[in-house]
Amino acid sequence: MVSDVPSSILIVEDERIVALDLQQTLGELGYDAFAIASSSEDAVSRAGERRPDLVLMDIRIRGSRDGIDTAEMLKAQFDVPIVYLTAHADDRTLDRAKHTEPHAYLIKPVKAAELRSALEVSLHKHRAEVQLRERERWFSTTLGSIADAVVAVDTSGRVAFMNAAAEALTGVPVAFATGAPVDQVLTLDLAPEGESAVLTALRLGQVVHLTEAVLRNQRSGAERVIADSAAPVVDPSTNRVLGAVMVFRDVTDELHLRRQLERADRLASLGTMAAGFAHEINNPLTVIMGNAEYVGEELTSLRFAASAADGADGADGADGAYDLLAHCDTISAALNDLTSAASRIQRIVSDVRTFARPVTQARERFDVVKCVEWAMRATAHEFRTRARLSKSLDPVPMVAGEEARLGQVVINLLINAAQAIRPGHSGEHQVAVATRLDADGQVVIEVRDTGAGFGGDALEHAFEPFFTTKPVGEGTGLGLSISHGIIESFGGTIAIQSAPGQGTVVTVRLPPAVEQQAEGAPVRERRPAPGRARVLVVDDESVLLGVLVRMLHPHEVTGVASAREALALVAAGHRFDVIFTDVMMPDIDGVELYSRLHLQHPDLAARMVFISGGTSNPATDGFLQTVPNLSLSKPIQSRRLHEVVRQVVWGDGTDQGRDA
Repeated sequence: MVSDVPSSILIVEDERIVALDLQQTLGELGYDAFAIASSSEDAVSRAGERRPDLVLMDIRIRGSRDGIDTAEMLKAQFDVPIVYLTAHADDRTLDRAKHTEPHAYLIKPVKAAELRSALEVSLHKHRAEVQLRERERWFSTTLGSIADAVVAVDTSGRVAFMNAAAEALTGVPVAFATGAPVDQVLTLDLAPEGESAVLTALRLGQVVHLTEAVLRNQRSGAERVIADSAAPVVDPSTNRVLGAVMVFRDVTDELHLRRQLERADRLASLGTMAAGFAHEINNPLTVIMGNAEYVGEELTSLRFAASAADGADGADGADGAYDLLAHCDTISAALNDLTSAASRIQRIVSDVRTFARPVTQARERFDVVKCVEWAMRATAHEFRTRARLSKSLDPVPMVAGEEARLGQVVINLLINAAQAIRPGHSGEHQVAVATRLDADGQVVIEVRDTGAGFGGDALEHAFEPFFTTKPVGEGTGLGLSISHGIIESFGGTIAIQSAPGQGTVVTVRLPPAVEQQAEGAPVRERRPAPGRARVLVVDDESVLLGVLVRMLHPHEVTGVASAREALALVAAGHRFDVIFTDVMMPDIDGVELYSRLHLQHPDLAARMVFISGGTSNPATDGFLQTVPNLSLSKPIQSRRLHEVVRQVVWGDGTDQGRDA
């Protein structure tokens, strides 16, 4: 709404007659020409008494300061628009006047209509500028006050705005950041060909989300995990991109808490599965212990039979040989049972260890089908009295992420499916697990059950933390919430379809990993392996040491019970083609043994192979993941030991991986 109050005008003119004439003209035009000033000091004083809406300024006035100097003072102190009305139009005067950014420059004499037009345009322009500055100040203050960090860039990718939260997270003062390339301000842990989300949004002209990135503070050097989103800034009237803005926040503590909750959820699931694992392990242990006892008894009998056979002849000798062969066949069958049961225990222990191990932030490509099969093995005992567990696992592309975390999701879904079915009617119910590719090329994991199902509010709140449909004491309400977070961190989605009495279908969709073009590896020329290698075995458990030495026959094997003995042999001049060492040993462990040999005998250190039964030390786990040497997991088959000897000593074979 336009005000009815006339605009106030301060006239700065040292010629009295001219000033009075202007005052009269302005009054006739409807303006309030409330004062006349003849000098710079007088103008500042008058403006201080009553702040004018506009100043009509002559350039040549009395005193040491002319109209241009006075205009600068008035604009700085009172933010009033200036209209020059002067007889001077030379280039030097015009150049000086331009730097004060006047709203109009009129040459005397001027007609009343021209004066009015100049004044109206100047007043309107000034009001628009004031409103614009107020809006900018409001937006700047608002953005500066919010807790999330905000960085805006122009079309060239240079920082145009940064709030206090962004300054604190980046460690770069706003004064230094403004005008600098955004990549010099946001030091993100990105792939070599990567770029920050704000530049991606600027380049693609679309919203970009980044769930987790590592930002390094340039002042302290501290690294924090951030989550951000960026969007282009578009002029709606022209659809022209003016720049881009990125909003991000520190989620380090949130991520740490989420990982703790995931860990707690894994342990809760592990507790649920503990009874089943005990059953799974006790069965093959019974086979091992029973057959071991039987083999011992039979070997004692064979020794007596062999002694008796020495004195026998004729038909009795033939019958004794037959009995001996029959005993050998029985013992051989028992030994096969022992091997099978031991392999079963190895698989169960490996499943438990994979599920319980700490999850790192490293992203790797892995096989979804193998991950699902592992989760099905780990939960198979849950279904024996509840439902038939079936699978239809089509081959799918690999995905990028942490295999153990996806395994945790599938285990959660399988346990939920099992617990949705009451025990005792396994023939009537089914839980079906499937993998496939959908029409969009997404990797799909589907878990479908014929359980009780649910709907209404329960379905709406299924992914909320601590929400559960299970009875009190039977669920934490974290499983689906954590699963939702894990799948989102993979860049995927998880959805539930269910209805009371109609079962439940949970569908996980994941983007396939980007295919990596492998360079053609040179074909290694295989040389015939000599008969024997010099092998050193280091293990502090005497029984296991003896087993390993026997398994490595017919190589020339030396076994020692400590790293100190191994170092003493090396110091005495003994050299070995391959060194097998246990990782966890008292006094000097396998990692320290490697470090000492690497300093003194790097050729021997390069031929070390680490044997582990599983560690709970993150530093040791990290060492085994980064050291270039092979590592093996207990228990180890004789065939695998001999393969490793050939590989290390003669380069025979192409298997460069670590045992799972």
